[in-house]
Amino acid sequence: MIGLAGVFLGIAMAFSALGQGGGAFYVPALLAWGVPFHQAAAASQAVIVAVSLSALLVFHRAGFLDWQLVLLVEPATNLGAVAGGYLSQYVPAHTGKVVFATVLVVGAWFMLKPVNNRPGPARTGFSYWTRTRGDDTYSVNWVATIPLMGAAGLVSGMLGVGGGLLKVPLMVLVCRIPMKIAVGTSSLMVGLTALTGLAGHAAAGHFDPGLALPLAAAGFLGAQVGSRVSLSVDRRHLKRAFGLLLVVIAAWMVVSVAAPGGTG
Repeated sequence: MIGLAGVFLGIAMAFSALGQGGGAFYVPALLAWGVPFHQAAAASQAVIVAVSLSALLVFHRAGFLDWQLVLLVEPATNLGAVAGGYLSQYVPAHTGKVVFATVLVVGAWFMLKPVNNRPGPARTGFSYWTRTRGDDTYSVNWVATIPLMGAAGLVSGMLGVGGGLLKVPLMVLVCRIPMKIAVGTSSLMVGLTALTGLAGHAAAGHFDPGLALPLAAAGFLGAQVGSRVSLSVDRRHLKRAFGLLLVVIAAWMVVSVAAPGGTG
C-alpha cells in the first residue's frame, strides 16, 4: 500500500498542475495492483475529490477560479456523474476498460493538439454569457456547454474519473475560456463531479474506505505540490508529455482486455 500511495502522490502532483484529477492513471494503477474494476473506479473518485480540494486551495488564492461558471454547468455534470456511477454496475468490466481506453485516446488527442487560447471578442445574444476574470473577458455559450458537460459527467462517473480530460478541452474550445482560468476552474469541477460519481458507486456497493482513504491522503499532499508548481510552469510541455502517456495507458488497457482472463 505504501508503494501504491507513492505512485498516487506522484500522479496527483503531475495532474493537479493541469487542473485534472488524474483518474486516467489512478484506475489503471489500481487495476495493475489487482483491484477489481468497479472498486478501482470508486477509489479513484475518492482520490480525485481529495486532489481537487487540495488544488482548489491554491488556484483560488491565485484568482484562477470562475465560481459562477461552476454554478452554471455543474448541476448537469453532477447529475450525469451520479447516473454514470450507479449505472456502472450494469457495464461489464471489459466493456468499461474498452470505453476507458477510448476516452483516453480522445483526451490524448486534445492534449497533443495545439490549442488556440485566444478567447477573441466577447459575443452577445441569448445563448452567450459574458464573463470577466482579471484582465480576461470571454463569452460562454451556455446552450451548448450545459449538455456537453452533462455528457462528460456521465462518462466520468461511469469510468471513475473526474472528467478533467474532457472538461478542460471543452472549456477552452467550446467556451473559449483562457487556459489558466479553465485549469483553475476545472480543479473545482472535477472534484464536484467525482464526489457525485463516488456517491453513485457507494450506492452500488463499490466503495472500500480501507483502500480509498490512504490513497486520497497521498493525492491531497501531491496536489499541494503540483498546483503550486503549475502557477509558473509552461503547461504546453506538460500537455504533450501527458498526451503521449495517455496513449500508452490506453494501449495497455486494450491489451489487458485482449489478454487471456482480461475480460473479467
